[in-house]
Amino acid sequence: MRVILAAILFGLFSPGAGGEIRPDAALIEEAKAAAARWEREIDNGRYLSIIDYRKPSSVPRFFLLDLQAATIRTYRVAHGRGSDRDHDGYAERFSNIPNSKMSSLGAYITGETYQGRHGLSLRLKGLDASNDKAEARAIVIHGADYVSPDRALPGRSWGCPALAQDVARELIPDIAGGSFLYIVGNENQ
Repeated sequence: MRVILAAILFGLFSPGAGGEIRPDAALIEEAKAAAARWEREIDNGRYLSIIDYRKPSSVPRFFLLDLQAATIRTYRVAHGRGSDRDHDGYAERFSNIPNSKMSSLGAYITGETYQGRHGLSLRLKGLDASNDKAEARAIVIHGADYVSPDRALPGRSWGCPALAQDVARELIPDIAGGSFLYIVGNENQ
């Protein structure tokens, strides 16, 4: 996995079907370092996912790096309503506190899938102190109608990284079962 992650840094990946926006090299380096710290937890090493909550929700900011195919797919992703109180599309606050309805930052490992209120969903295990209550808070990746492409500004979740329904159905099976997810945001706001 380290060799493949190093390939990411040297630009060996081409944009995928999701769009032209790519994570910057510094963010990839940060995600790579985090993945190396948690390598023993990673069972599905084909994919590395990055969510950049520093970007507005109106643009793709979920980056799926397919380490086998050497491609990057990008998607829009919602953040928690508590992270964006004025609903301007920017996540400004983050928390690991139950019922905060805020998104949490840090490293995650994906778990199993299940059919929930929002359809196909994916459990997340938070690995850092900033997100280690993810399971207790029921923070999962799921589909949501409020992230559909026809909405200029996606709605907000209760803290979950929510995707368009069709994207969730496509993406969740790929990243389930122990892949690494890294979420960043502006922590100082």
